[in-house]
Amino acid sequence: MRTNKSNSLMSFEKGQGKNTQNLSLLKEYVEQSEYIEKGEQPIICKQFNLPYIKSVFANEYRKRFYNHLLINTTTTADVSEQTRIPEKFLCQAKAYYEKKGLLQVLYCDRCPVTKSKNVNFLSTNKKLFKEYYKIK
Repeated sequence: MRTNKSNSLMSFEKGQGKNTQNLSLLKEYVEQSEYIEKGEQPIICKQFNLPYIKSVFANEYRKRFYNHLLINTTTTADVSEQTRIPEKFLCQAKAYYEKKGLLQVLYCDRCPVTKSKNVNFLSTNKKLFKEYYKIK
């Protein structure tokens, strides 16, 4: 029984290098692609001989959101329209960055996309943050 564990461990370790290479290729692919619909994500992973790795997609789209707000002060609806990342995911990313002190609501105004009033305008540019906002 111990021999089987050793053999499977060795074969796992041999495959680990290939998985690491495939993971790097997947990340590169996702970085260079437009938003990939959630239903397509497992298919893309399979094409790289990998199981579905949700975090690869989530991390990339979270990074795009952050970078967009570093340059533009705008609403989640506007970021969604510009990046094609669903607004539902962007709301989760907003909470993620707010908890880390990396995103702030600068003011409320009419949304350029939905035309709704009193919508949060967001930024990740710390130079624009209000003085009372404590940056970690």
